[in-house]
Amino acid sequence: VEGKSMKGRFEIRELELTRKVCGLLWLPDAVAMSCLAQLSRLDLAAVAIASKEHRNLVASHALGHLRWRMGCTEPSLYVYLHMFPDPSPQWFILHPVQRRLKRVFSRLYPAPEAGSCIVARHWGIYVIGGLVNGKPTSEVTFFDCVKHTVNRFPPMKMARSGASASMANGKIHVFGGCWDVADSSNWAEVFDIETKTWDFLFVFTPKMPLKIQWSVVTDKKEVYVVDEDGENLSLSPGKCVFVATGKTDSEPQYRTDWCCFGSSFFFCGDTRGRILWCLPDELDWKQVKGLEELSGYDICKLCCNSAWRIFIFWKAPLTLELWCAEISLLKHTRPEECELWGKIEWSAAVLSHSC
Repeated sequence: VEGKSMKGRFEIRELELTRKVCGLLWLPDAVAMSCLAQLSRLDLAAVAIASKEHRNLVASHALGHLRWRMGCTEPSLYVYLHMFPDPSPQWFILHPVQRRLKRVFSRLYPAPEAGSCIVARHWGIYVIGGLVNGKPTSEVTFFDCVKHTVNRFPPMKMARSGASASMANGKIHVFGGCWDVADSSNWAEVFDIETKTWDFLFVFTPKMPLKIQWSVVTDKKEVYVVDEDGENLSLSPGKCVFVATGKTDSEPQYRTDWCCFGSSFFFCGDTRGRILWCLPDELDWKQVKGLEELSGYDICKLCCNSAWRIFIFWKAPLTLELWCAEISLLKHTRPEECELWGKIEWSAAVLSHSC
């Protein structure tokens, strides 16, 4: 019995030695990082459970930055929403296989209850301003999508709620949200990501819009905004002048979001289950065809990625479920007009109150 016990211990040691010699951690650091960078996010999660060393390597900023530089990152959909009875919003990620929203447990600072604007940048998301205890705040936080942590950034010069933010020329532009204290000297601010400093952007406008509903940036770096009256303004690159386009939305009260594919198409949703599109130069909104089954749904959020895919969210009537659909888009060009058609790739309840 003693001999067998010794043999068993010897065999275990031998197996452990073999595992270490052949393991990923024995590769040169640069080679190991390059190999890991090319794995999918789900595969990295599997690697992370192998050992503490593997987990630290997978969670490192160096690997996240390398994946981004190599173009190996996959699109991930994050959602920032309230879940009763939590007083502050929480971060969720859409699981690509299960198609369910998974709560991200991160170290959170007190989050604004409402009124924040959000800008995505590389591997993270900025949350800017909002209401805290019913008052606007100047606070800015950054949600790191690699490590799932939240960090504070320098606050804005003005407290803002209901502002609109866009990334243009490598800087974050924030418009409006300062309510009745707004004037041409403080209505807009710019955040320099490299120096981490805020500066006011003095802009000339045809009128002083106290509330900006949406803003969007084209690949030509031109900023379009729509104000609370439905009037559209554009800020040309390199100029501090907003120009009225002369266009007014026919149904501004139904608009829920703006997004943009390059400089060719604008998209938005409405509370009647429609997805609308237009050309920036015309701003003549038309309906994406082929999505009649969504008619009547109250689309509460619309977003898009670079692969001509749109995600929409809506609350199911008479239930406590949040639904999501992924929609692919196809352009049909006819001699007299251009049409956009949508196809629902999948739809499902991604969150319920019981979760």
